[in-house]
Amino acid sequence: MLLCALSPRALATPRPVAYLTWYGQSCFLLESASGARIVMDPVPTNIGYLPPADLHADAVTVSHEHPDHANVALVQGKPRVLRGLTADKKGWMRIREKVKDISVRTVGVYHDRKRGAKLGLSAVFIFETGGVRIAHLGDLGHPLTDRQISAIGSIDVVLVPVGGFETIDAQTATYVVDQIRPRLMVIPMHFRTDAVTIKELSPVDPFVAGRTNVRRAKGNRVAITGLRTKPAAEVVVLDYK
Repeated sequence: MLLCALSPRALATPRPVAYLTWYGQSCFLLESASGARIVMDPVPTNIGYLPPADLHADAVTVSHEHPDHANVALVQGKPRVLRGLTADKKGWMRIREKVKDISVRTVGVYHDRKRGAKLGLSAVFIFETGGVRIAHLGDLGHPLTDRQISAIGSIDVVLVPVGGFETIDAQTATYVVDQIRPRLMVIPMHFRTDAVTIKELSPVDPFVAGRTNVRRAKGNRVAITGLRTKPAAEVVVLDYK
């Protein structure tokens, strides 16, 4: 019998169970280990970002119907479209779906601190694949209630808006992350970059200021292994390109 020796490095590096790619604003591609693909909150091409023209996916999720989150035409092919709100935008869709090996569900939230009176409703999408749970908070506009926290449940990776301007700012985002207590990773989104034309957004810096567990990734893609390697959840700042 021929035995192949593996280096300690190889043994210590677990295989990713998923990948996340950021295309700017709140738009991410989630890829499972088996190749399932879901695009979240597809970004338009008129706010400064240039997502790939050949982006394909099995499904698209839309947290709410504002233009910078709902460019479903961005995704090629015939993906399933899972919308967080009802057609009249006055209620939440109760989504419990399976996209290949990715489970998808929603929790209703508000786009502002006045129970949606100013900006309407939004939805948190929770994805689970390979034993890892990822929460995309959409345009959350307020701290979470106890009921919402319970409904969201245990989370490994949270995608959280931090730039303010019609969603939570860095201070509230910090509070929300503390409410959710993700096990592995915090990925900021919806903040000002050198590309975005929405200048009212704040940059990511106030959110990461004073933190010691911040990694600025070289690129827009990150692997999710499911293995906790830090004492606390790591804040990973992705580039949009």
